[in-house]
Amino acid sequence: MSKVKIENGLKRGDEIIGIILFLGDMSSDLGYDQPVLIPLGTDRPNKRSTLVTPVLIGINLGVFVMMAILVNSNPDLANRINFFGAISRYNFHFYQPVTSAFLHAGYMHIFGNMLFLLAFGPAVEDRLGRIGFTLFYLAGGAVSGLAHIALDFHPAIGASGAIAAVSGAFLILFPNSRIKCFVIFFIIGIFMIPAWWLIGLFIVLDLGAQFINPDNGIANLAHLGGYGFGIIIAFTLLVTKILPKEQYDMFSIAKHRKRKADFRVAHEMHKLAGVYQADQKLDPVSAEIAEHRAQIGVLISENQMSEAAEHYLAMLAQFPTRAKALTMHRDAQYQIANHLYQSDQRQDAADAFTRLLEAYPMDSERNIITILLARIQAHDLADPIGAIELLEDLASKIHDSETKALIEKELHTIRSLTSDDTKESIS
Repeated sequence: MSKVKIENGLKRGDEIIGIILFLGDMSSDLGYDQPVLIPLGTDRPNKRSTLVTPVLIGINLGVFVMMAILVNSNPDLANRINFFGAISRYNFHFYQPVTSAFLHAGYMHIFGNMLFLLAFGPAVEDRLGRIGFTLFYLAGGAVSGLAHIALDFHPAIGASGAIAAVSGAFLILFPNSRIKCFVIFFIIGIFMIPAWWLIGLFIVLDLGAQFINPDNGIANLAHLGGYGFGIIIAFTLLVTKILPKEQYDMFSIAKHRKRKADFRVAHEMHKLAGVYQADQKLDPVSAEIAEHRAQIGVLISENQMSEAAEHYLAMLAQFPTRAKALTMHRDAQYQIANHLYQSDQRQDAADAFTRLLEAYPMDSERNIITILLARIQAHDLADPIGAIELLEDLASKIHDSETKALIEKELHTIRSLTSDDTKESIS
């Protein structure tokens, strides 16, 4: 998106998000001493044909050609269209956040923006759907334009704010995808560049340009507003599960990394608990148990919790004498126990939670799990006295006032299920 001086016509194109990225002085001469970067596409295969992206490119090119004809045939009309179509703080009209995104300042401006849209648009369109992508693109252009005029008095035109939004969404949805780029920098060739690196570079360049030389003729604030909009919307859609997660989106990658860290901690806790030792030679039964545990782990990682719980219960029934070896790593054991509880399999849930506490006595959620166990005992397993003993034992070992109050509240509820002679206060 370029800033516009209406009285002097269009100032210049947007070289930063356009076809050529100069890391030194801007130049119109493509010498080999100047780095050149042209995105050609991504390695992310799409599940359906692209429709909206080529239509948007066609509309942008059509408007550009029409404006080029008007500049020669009726320059006054062309200037009026630019004046009223550009987004402006002092001449604002409700339609400008959209119209400004379809006007461009020159051949490099339109050509560069359309190349980036062609590179990043199809994958984002594939994930958001055609209607969703259309609304997202228009909203990205509008938000980026509004971000520009909120802090800059220059009018602005160009699709680069909307394309920055598409790029920001791409960064969240496909951070590990690679971008095929034609590069001229010491050597000439086509290279696959990680999306997080390439898009991150453009964000850094816009930040640097805005702080070092804000009056550079480029609407860097619009770019940054577009990136922010795309990142926030894509992440929100993933977190709220409006958009189904994929294995390699940023949300899932972060979750997998946390899970791996939890697995490493669980591995060490398993050894401390004596569940197994990494250097021990497995007998045939232990090897079979290890295979079952691995299958359960895979099912949990694929979010197939019903199947994982069924497999877990089948494993318990098959190897009743191998209690310690049947306890999963902490995170998996907790997820299975919680799923059993939510599925109203309360006896199995109580057993799973009990195994977790036995294997991991220092677990950070031990107090809450113990209270939940007491609740299951009292309300689902008809053992309120056992539940009271469990809670009183827990109360005697803790000093946290908030947890103690929670225990007292639970005790009050459970004692109402028993006879008067069992109703005792916490000592």
